[in-house]
Amino acid sequence: MKISKQIKDNRTLNHLTQKDLGDLLNVSDKTISSWENGRTYPDISLIIKLSELFNLSLDDFLKEDNTMIKKIDVDLKLKNIYKYLLFGLIITLIGIAIFLNMYQYRNQWVDRFNPLMKMDVGYVTLPTDVSYNGGKEYNETSKDVQIPDPYKNMIVLDSPFGDVTRLTFQGGQSPKNKNYAMVQHKGLYVKSIAFLSWEAIPLAYRENMEKKYVPSDDEFSSNHFKRIFTN
Repeated sequence: MKISKQIKDNRTLNHLTQKDLGDLLNVSDKTISSWENGRTYPDISLIIKLSELFNLSLDDFLKEDNTMIKKIDVDLKLKNIYKYLLFGLIITLIGIAIFLNMYQYRNQWVDRFNPLMKMDVGYVTLPTDVSYNGGKEYNETSKDVQIPDPYKNMIVLDSPFGDVTRLTFQGGQSPKNKNYAMVQHKGLYVKSIAFLSWEAIPLAYRENMEKKYVPSDDEFSSNHFKRIFTN
């Protein structure tokens, strides 16, 4: 017997309207009508509820309805697939979160797209002159293209409390009397810089910065550390 007829016959036998049955199953009477007309089928959880409601075993309830039995088999297999996919997705997301958390301040490209990190704004004292093309002085008479070297291992003050990050970034030669920069960065990724005069830097930061550029040394092996600067 088709499950559509089983539902209709047992509903009638139990003196239930389509609305009554729908209320018991938390579905609409139109859904019950669709089941009874064979347009749609209830899912496995509702089939179990129907068998319990009509006091029938699942074997009796689904007897001779091969189409429904095949559908249930497919549904169960799909649910198992979805379960494994969901489990795999959760494990993958956890792995990515652990990787992003452990790999902070190690690679600028990872930091750039790391949603666990926030964008910081810091201030830095720059050298008054930069080199070009890998350490050469600027030659006004040269016809070759002269590309400014990046500012390397610059100690950027991220807060007035002495939180700093050692950064390397492009910027070119600073304007005269503006050999300071406001640096917007996310970990090691530098989004933008703006050249400033000493007076344009907030006083709370100036109190912990060197007014004259001091080349960074190799004393600090970490990319992210704390240090208090004094004038």
